[in-house]
Amino acid sequence: MKSIKSIPQSEPLITAKDRKAVNDYLKGGGWLTEHTKTKEFEDGITKFIGSKYCSVVPNGTLGLTLALMALGIKGEVIVPAFTMIASVNAVKLAGAKPVMADIDLDTWCLDLDNLPITDKTQAIMVVHLNGRSPDMDKLVKICKEKHLYLIEDSCQAFGAVELKGDIAVYSLSPHKIITTGQGGLVVTNSQKISEKVRRLKDFGRLDGGEDVFPELGFNFKFTDLQAVIG
Repeated sequence: MKSIKSIPQSEPLITAKDRKAVNDYLKGGGWLTEHTKTKEFEDGITKFIGSKYCSVVPNGTLGLTLALMALGIKGEVIVPAFTMIASVNAVKLAGAKPVMADIDLDTWCLDLDNLPITDKTQAIMVVHLNGRSPDMDKLVKICKEKHLYLIEDSCQAFGAVELKGDIAVYSLSPHKIITTGQGGLVVTNSQKISEKVRRLKDFGRLDGGEDVFPELGFNFKFTDLQAVIG
């Protein structure tokens, strides 16, 4: 039986400039773990996206999980029925309840006229599928009227959509617009939310490097080596 040739959806583009940057970093005796290069990368992301804050994390799934946890969501979260399993996994990992919603056949995104909002709904997670979006102005209005958080799963839409929700997450996996091998970006315009994300990803540590841990947290830090590639 003749084997079928696999055609990849996409492949990461690593240039000579990327290889030189990594080599120069390694020669310079960098600490490898999250440090100054990660901060430079985060600053570059905020300038490109236009957000006030950015936290780099190990991957998009954990980014969505941290976003939900930072907002304190434990109730129902509306998620489109057509999405990557990571969207639903993140809701479950954060201790909330995913509620699947129909999609619009033109955009393949949430059908905004048929959202299953109940008195238990705390947030809507919109997925910008392959860069597509529903009517975001309409969705923002719905969330404000219903007093719901708006979380943007922008893992497939880096550079295609602007931040309109309370928090958004992008993916840096190999087949995304930019890649660091694995990684995720959590962006927001809220200082309070950003500080919560940073504590959660760094053992619950207060910002500033002091060994003060007012809450439980994880080791979801990035690495400078990845940041150099990014």
